[in-house]
Amino acid sequence: MSRGSGTWPVFRELVREEWRLHAELFGGRRFAPFPVVVAVLTALAVGGAAFGGTDAATLVVSVHLLVLGFGAYTGTAGLVGTDMLEHVLGDVTLLLSSARVLPVSRRRLLGLFLLKDELYYAGLFLAPMALGFAPLVAAGGLAASTLPALWLSLTLTFSAGLASSFSGVALLTRGVRGRWLAAAAGLAGVAAWRAGLLPAVVAVAVPIRAGVPAAVSLAVAALVVGAAALAVYDPTYRPPARTADDRFRPLQRRLPDPQGLVAKSVLDVARSTGGLWKPVVSVGILLGVAAGLAALSAVITGLRPAPGVFYGGIVGLSAFTSYNWLTQFDDVESYLAYPVSVAALFRAKRTAFLAVGGPVALAGYAVAVAATGTALLDAAVGAVLAAGLSLYFFGLTVALAGFDPNAFLFDPARFAAFFVGVAVPLVPVLLAGFAVAAGRSSALLGAVAVVGVVAGGVGAWLSEYAARRWTRHYAAG
Repeated sequence: MSRGSGTWPVFRELVREEWRLHAELFGGRRFAPFPVVVAVLTALAVGGAAFGGTDAATLVVSVHLLVLGFGAYTGTAGLVGTDMLEHVLGDVTLLLSSARVLPVSRRRLLGLFLLKDELYYAGLFLAPMALGFAPLVAAGGLAASTLPALWLSLTLTFSAGLASSFSGVALLTRGVRGRWLAAAAGLAGVAAWRAGLLPAVVAVAVPIRAGVPAAVSLAVAALVVGAAALAVYDPTYRPPARTADDRFRPLQRRLPDPQGLVAKSVLDVARSTGGLWKPVVSVGILLGVAAGLAALSAVITGLRPAPGVFYGGIVGLSAFTSYNWLTQFDDVESYLAYPVSVAALFRAKRTAFLAVGGPVALAGYAVAVAATGTALLDAAVGAVLAAGLSLYFFGLTVALAGFDPNAFLFDPARFAAFFVGVAVPLVPVLLAGFAVAAGRSSALLGAVAVVGVVAGGVGAWLSEYAARRWTRHYAAG
């Protein structure tokens, strides 16, 4: 990276901007120990899963798949020039936008921005995640020398996810429709699954297991795809203007919504980029990752988890993303000038979640179970679990984060509370899925159904608690 050409100062300022942005949005000084929190929580999760009988290979693969998804999300940086950024962050100007007013190439800025993301998150997230495997080293399941290799492997996987999603963004700027890209990706996934190639395809994203030649090939492929995407990317692209019919009154009449708050929340999602397909895509990605984990588990351990219990538990996590879409363009402060109570706002979000996120999660669960095939009892128990955990994760999210579910992901205290809150019901349920598949089904299925019912009750209570808690918070100023 040339210092004399001005590239180095721009890159340095991009890194400083990223840190300041995170610190400002996610807890100020409390953001500083976030890498430590990531390492500790990873260690707890890895140690707990290993204690429950999960082997090291499965844990390594699972973390790589999560990192692949995170890299794909980060690769949407090409969209930060759209109106979405203003809705999320407010009236801000990032260095990436300076090409509009300064004689700086947007492609050059965007390339540095993506490189900054690669290095920044490799240090902030991926290094602590690799260190989180220390319990396996202490238990003799991994060699200490494996940890640096694990970090490099996770970094490569992150790069692959980032490059793949950014290439999609680049094609969007050239007129390729998003639905075509989504259809192509879906068809490719189905074809790989039908051909029995899904484990092999997923294994490519785990360089530490695939070997040095495969890791080098993945690095070269990510570099080539990223460079090609930068060349294809159209820096002048702006999303086309759209018009919409008045759907507010018809929607309000169909919902228990005298103040129109629920209809507004649903329409905020429907009229945003991607519309109501966003929760569908989120659930699809989540279930795709789950399918990859199940397939790899069969290869590594010779045992697939019971589909109903396994997918019922996983699909409940979609509550977080669905709620995120419902609050992405909203904040409580914008309502304080109107005769609307804070509690009414939170209850309206719950109704909107039940109207949008709940049906999508259950539909995704039904598709997953139908595709894999399972016993009727397992499918029914999984449906109860999916509904209960969806409501529980929703209640947990809104109680901890209010209208800002993204913020607590980088606030160490709230992140830790969320992680523990998710792990308490989910980890035992996923382990139970393997036990059910192994034949110990009757009592366990009953226990899993009880977990679903109890989780749903706790979630309903948490959502009411959130309404009271945030009412007090905003009343206090």
